[in-house]
Amino acid sequence: MTETTGSRRTHVLCTAERVLGTDPARVWMLVADPARIGEWAAIATVGFMGTELPQSGHVVFVRTRRWQRPKSARRIEIEEWEAGAGYSCKLGSYRFADEVTFGVEIHPEPAGGGVGTRIRLAQRMEAAPLLASWLQSYGNGRLERLIDRIERATQ
Repeated sequence: MTETTGSRRTHVLCTAERVLGTDPARVWMLVADPARIGEWAAIATVGFMGTELPQSGHVVFVRTRRWQRPKSARRIEIEEWEAGAGYSCKLGSYRFADEVTFGVEIHPEPAGGGVGTRIRLAQRMEAAPLLASWLQSYGNGRLERLIDRIERATQ
């Protein structure tokens, strides 16, 4: 727990993991491309200043609703990037939580006589103790829905 503005915060970890019957390269092409993030995440627009895929230290700006003002875009900093295997990024404060970290990991996995993809999504945040239980339940469900979208988009 950490102290923030006089109130105590609780560490919350949400995860979802599943094996998809899809080639890992196909999954990576979806989850790593800022231009395709709207296909699986609740993101309407992405601002990325670069001609290549993101790398550690790059910053991406996203809006969750098309009618949001550009000034209200959320800043996302890529903390770790391992091409073809995963990444983690840090978001600024969220409605009910401070310092949200989101990560994607993919690994080849035997599936149905071929190669599939084990995908794991994780989200870590600091939240008020009264909200921690609700945020954990909500976050786990949200990550499961993201994997559902990834699965549909890569079939």
